[in-house]
Amino acid sequence: MPPASQAIELNDRLPTIDASDIEPHFRAVAARAGERRGIRLERIYWEGLRRISTESGMTTADIVQRAATQVPESANLASLLRVISFKWALRRLTQLEEKTSLNNLNAIVQASPAPTIVMTRERKILLFNEPFLSMLRNRFSLGEVQQLARGLKFLIDTHVDEALDTFERNQGTIIKTSFTVSLNLQSMRGKINIAPAPSHEKSMLIGYVSGF
Repeated sequence: MPPASQAIELNDRLPTIDASDIEPHFRAVAARAGERRGIRLERIYWEGLRRISTESGMTTADIVQRAATQVPESANLASLLRVISFKWALRRLTQLEEKTSLNNLNAIVQASPAPTIVMTRERKILLFNEPFLSMLRNRFSLGEVQQLARGLKFLIDTHVDEALDTFERNQGTIIKTSFTVSLNLQSMRGKINIAPAPSHEKSMLIGYVSGF
């Protein structure tokens, strides 16, 4: 049995379900040939079929008609439509997770010509690129990369949690702020543009240094 703290965290991640979500909704779907079928599905599966229709250019009736030709003897049409809807959602989820993996995020960081970092909610630098390292080397006479883990502090003037909350409320925005980086008794100030890092694994910030 998981600890209480883990159970609470899991409950926070589960979606809220109300009575309308689990109540099947009846719809009469007419095929191109005029054949009508009465289908009862929960609202979430109708939404899945709507999204499949938008992506594929097929109508919901077309999807139902094609599914009807694939129904095995041991199943029914409504069950098959639920499977189709859920498998489509899983496929989309897999595609999005692949695109927003840490490997792809690192590629975005390395491709940037500006000094670029990815910072976690705990204000730790998870990823950085060569221009960022060059900036530190020029300012602090930094030798080996290992020195980054010994005494280097990087702080932005905007609180990380507040920035993440802002991005969640206002999609497509950036925050222009300042940063301070220090190593031992040396420090420097600069300007940085931050945005939500495109990663599904955790909430993080990606920052592009605009001046120092």
